[in-house]
Amino acid sequence: MKKLSLYLVLLALVSCNFQPKSKPLAGADLALYNRTVEQVTTIEGLLCEVNGMQANEALQLYAFASELQYTYDYQSLDSASQVKCAMLQERIENLKTNIQQTVKDNLDNIPVDIYHNEDCLLEKKTTYPVYLKRGEKLHVNISTKRAATVKVYNYDAKSTLKTLSETTKFNFTISIENAAIYLVEINPGSTSQYARININYTTNNLARLTPTEIGEREVEAKSGEFRAWSVKGVKMKNILDEPRKFTLRGQLKAMFSGSYRGVVGIDVPAGATDILYSMRISTNERDRSSDGEFNEHANATYRKIKMLGLPVYESTRSAGIINTILGDYTPLREEDAYINMFVFGSSSQAKKFQDNKPTNQLSYDINSSIMGMQSCTGRIPVKGRKTIYLGFENERTRYNNYVWVELIAAQPVNEYYKTEYYIN
Repeated sequence: MKKLSLYLVLLALVSCNFQPKSKPLAGADLALYNRTVEQVTTIEGLLCEVNGMQANEALQLYAFASELQYTYDYQSLDSASQVKCAMLQERIENLKTNIQQTVKDNLDNIPVDIYHNEDCLLEKKTTYPVYLKRGEKLHVNISTKRAATVKVYNYDAKSTLKTLSETTKFNFTISIENAAIYLVEINPGSTSQYARININYTTNNLARLTPTEIGEREVEAKSGEFRAWSVKGVKMKNILDEPRKFTLRGQLKAMFSGSYRGVVGIDVPAGATDILYSMRISTNERDRSSDGEFNEHANATYRKIKMLGLPVYESTRSAGIINTILGDYTPLREEDAYINMFVFGSSSQAKKFQDNKPTNQLSYDINSSIMGMQSCTGRIPVKGRKTIYLGFENERTRYNNYVWVELIAAQPVNEYYKTEYYIN
């Protein structure tokens, strides 16, 4: 028994000798502790300033706290250091809870920015969309140099909530009764002007401190639709149901049969400002699969132009939408296939042309007529004429030319568009 007791005492002494000695915080452990205390103190200071804090700042405060953590080696520290570190851990957990509760208690004073600009140049009517839920409040604070107009719409209900005009100060709050997309529209008037713009909302929901992202796109609309606007467009209408095909005989052959001249009369549709043509000229009389597709191609190009938002229709300029349409569709040319095209404004002149009167004795539209025309597209301004005659002439002596004529009337129209808003 004495030997066993002595053995147990020796084992206890040996075990005690292998236990690490406890020590106070020092070195890297102390540096980590001090750095964590400093971070906690900073966040606690920010928390005291939550009243008046922006939503993004409140969210950053959340992020700081969630990332904040502190661990230590309990076994290696003396009792005083253990208490010290445990208190820091508890302080951090209390801080995280306190942040959530404090932000929640002060939501009414935390604005969620939609648009903020102290020096905004407004060149046209501008709209700022925002998704709001029931119980939230929309705050608008706008100052302009000159009188302007501000409107607020419920986009979903297609209704106007507020209109203020003929003033330079717009400062108001709207309590939201229904969840919807709302629009704040600023109209600077006839000329550009600078403005101070601050649009935000307050909420009673922590999750709404991040605003809902709103997408927008321009779509076609009808006249009178909610917030629709008009632009000058063009309607293209086939004049001929199918390509007009005819043969221009060589002048030598025409002495015996046929004719080296031909005339096509065009009844101009009401309201048309231009006649667009596609002329395919060939020394071969075979048809092509592309014949008759001019109107289809022209309308396809026009739809593409509208999608790209290019300039609207201008009938009086050489550049613009008509030239873009014509340039996108040109028949294949044959080097040896060419004719003369004359544009007549009266039936008597067209009849004289058809009766082989010399062209130098005829009156025709020299600006729209083309000598040595190859396969091409082009435009003929209507200039108020109700009927236009196209005269074609084959100058070649021996060889026939075959002509396919396609004609479209271009009529200016008002087209309507609207901006469609949606939640991404």
